[in-house]
Amino acid sequence: MTAVRTVAARPPRDAPSDGAAELQRFVNAGRLASAVSHELLSALGVAQSDVGFLCELFEQPGKGRDLRETAEQARVAISRAVSRIAAVISLARARDGQLGPLDVREVIGAALFDLEARLLGYTLVRDLQPVPFALAERGALLQTLVSALLDAADATPARGRIGISLRAENGWVITSIDDEGPSPLTPEALADRPNSTLGICRSLVRSFRGELLASQGPLGGRRLTIRLRSDRLSP
Repeated sequence: MTAVRTVAARPPRDAPSDGAAELQRFVNAGRLASAVSHELLSALGVAQSDVGFLCELFEQPGKGRDLRETAEQARVAISRAVSRIAAVISLARARDGQLGPLDVREVIGAALFDLEARLLGYTLVRDLQPVPFALAERGALLQTLVSALLDAADATPARGRIGISLRAENGWVITSIDDEGPSPLTPEALADRPNSTLGICRSLVRSFRGELLASQGPLGGRRLTIRLRSDRLSP
């Protein structure tokens, strides 16, 4: 006789509040940027290849050293431009996501990769512990993490510290992002403004039954905490 495993139905998600609908304007702008991205990246790719070919030619005897150095600098600059544009397009691209088990550590890695250039001037303090999968929508979670990290970068002084931690606790997968301030007197109130970036993020997180909390952090600035229900069926 074959045993049948019964899985209780998960509770329905909350619909994002009206404040989250404002995000659609930015999604539309992102889709437009994504639509022209292929032509732009193709043109830059051709230029990058041509400059590389010139660099190889300049290695031949009789070619000027200044020309080689100039061409190499141009190639490095174009490579940097391509990576920056690719990161912007990655964030702007619309994603059709579904609620399901996610590796939050992987999503954090994707957010940090896209924001590598923005976070270069800071010391990133990581404490990413092993955790089970969490229930969320990947695109919404990625945008929430990116927004929180951008807020932390905006608030933290140059060469300051930004902390990001991941842990599991009592059926929750918890991500915390800390900055060095200055912290608002009532950081929690900011997340209650529906049209603020935190208000939009909170609405998105609540749409997959998670929680977003703002408080005073250990680095002296704000701590933003994202709590997601762990997926008990995940390995």
